Amino acid sequence: MKLKKAAVVFITGQSNAHAHGQYLPEQERITVPMKNVFALDREQNQSFELEDVVWSGFTTQGKNIGEWQDYTASLAYYLAVRWQDAIDAGGNLPDLYIVQMSIGSQGIINGMWNPDWPKAMEPGTLDVVNISLYPFAKKIFPMVLDNLRCQGLEPEVIGWHWLGSEQEVCNGAYEREDFESRYDSFFNGMLSFIGTDCPTYLYKLYFQKYCEANNIPPYAVDKINQQFERQCHHHRNMQIVRAEDCPNWDENHPNWGIFCFDNGHYLASTQEWFADQFFQKVYKT
Repeated sequence: MKLKKAAVVFITGQSNAHAHGQYLPEQERITVPMKNVFALDREQNQSFELEDVVWSGFTTQGKNIGEWQDYTASLAYYLAVRWQDAIDAGGNLPDLYIVQMSIGSQGIINGMWNPDWPKAMEPGTLDVVNISLYPFAKKIFPMVLDNLRCQGLEPEVIGWHWLGSEQEVCNGAYEREDFESRYDSFFNGMLSFIGTDCPTYLYKLYFQKYCEANNIPPYAVDKINQQFERQCHHHRNMQIVRAEDCPNWDENHPNWGIFCFDNGHYLASTQEWFADQFFQKVYKT
């Protein structure tokens, strides 16, 4: 008997992975669980003692198993809406399972994504949360796929999205001698948890104006983006998402047309464009 497919998306990183500060208008918030898009409930899955994951229909509250911040205009939100709308319109798509794990200002080398971060599981908002994200991902991500198989489904990871690494710019981690080796270890490890051949999307940093305002050398951003390019050479299914391709991009705009006032957090319209690009790519496939 042919197994029913289940599409799986992992969205990880820092604040842009959950659209920090970009709150949805009340009428756009999803409070009734979706029928064909599912996610992990933070309350039931945010634990190192977990023996199996717990899914529920996607809503815009309580679905990031990292930082507590809800009702945001995130990549996950726009993707979920596009997916459910396509199925409702008769599109031939499998159910979608979204896994969100992100905490603001936490990078790979000196932040909570550091594989050597002391083991911690202290849930909460940005000012109190402390979670060792890499070992948490190591536990949860394979469990996600096993759970779906136990349901009689055939999971297919259609994308791992990394919206992060800004912290490496801010704290000078890009200057470390072990910068490249630590990035190699992180991406190799994460892909081993998810599946080494899964399509991976690294979101190019556009942090130059932030650097100018905070006396950070502009080449710091180049160092991170060069590392992204380097990772793409190592992993055949990895690619870079470039926001300068977004219709809102404007070289003459103070925030390049893609950021809010702080030149660090993407506007809702940019997040929506990210979701549209990914959805169109997957839907065509």
